[in-house]
Amino acid sequence: MLIDACVAAAFFAPRTTRSSHLVNRAASLLRGTSSAFEPQFLIPSFCIGETFAVFEKHRWGASWNRHVNAKTRLTPGKFRVARDEFHKAIHNGTKLLQVELNRYHVLCLDLIAPINAAYRIKRDRTVKKNVNPASTYDLLVVAMGIWLQRQHGAEEFLIATGDERVASVVKRAKSESLGQPMRNHLSAVARQIGLTYGPEIYPRVVDLVHARKADLEAVLPDWNQEW
Repeated sequence: MLIDACVAAAFFAPRTTRSSHLVNRAASLLRGTSSAFEPQFLIPSFCIGETFAVFEKHRWGASWNRHVNAKTRLTPGKFRVARDEFHKAIHNGTKLLQVELNRYHVLCLDLIAPINAAYRIKRDRTVKKNVNPASTYDLLVVAMGIWLQRQHGAEEFLIATGDERVASVVKRAKSESLGQPMRNHLSAVARQIGLTYGPEIYPRVVDLVHARKADLEAVLPDWNQEW
C-alpha cells in the first residue's frame, strides 16, 4: 500500500490537516492491520520530504502563510513530537518503507500526465472557471503506483490518499470514454516501457476523505480499526 504525503501528515501532525475525516481515517489505517492479509505501508521518498515540509510550514509559517492559523499551527512541542515520530516510522522501514523514485516511475508519468492535462480533473464548484489539476507530485505518486502494481499485482497493491485529485485523475484515466488520440498516445507510451495499455494498467486508489465505509471494507477486508 503506497501512502500519500497528506495521509502521513494527517497521522503524524493532525493539527495541520483541515479534514477531521482524513485525520481519523489516516489513524485507522496506520494503526490498523488485517487478519486477512499482512499490510505493508510504503511511502515515496519525495512524499517524505513533502511531509517534513508540512511540519515546517505549520511550525514556522504563522506570520505570513494563510494556511497556518491558531488552530493549525504546531507548537514547539507538537512540532518536535511530529518530527520524532515520523523519523521513527521511516527509520529502517519500521512503519513506512521508503520507495526511491526510479526511471521507470518517471517514464510511467507519461501514462497519467496527459489525462491531467487534457481533462478538468478537479473543479472548485464555488468558482466555475477555477480548475485545480493534480500537481506533479500527485502524478508521480500515481506513476510510481503504476509500476509498483506491475511488480506486486493488482490485487496486492493500492494507493491511499486524502487528495481527491489523485483519485479523480486515476478514475478518469480508467474511463472508457477517452478520445482515440489519447488512447493511441497512451498505448504507444505503454509499449515503450513494456506494458500493455488498458484501464487495468492503473492502480486502485482509495480516497480516505470521500470513500464510503463499505468501499474501505471491500479493499481492506477484516481491518481491525473502525472507519
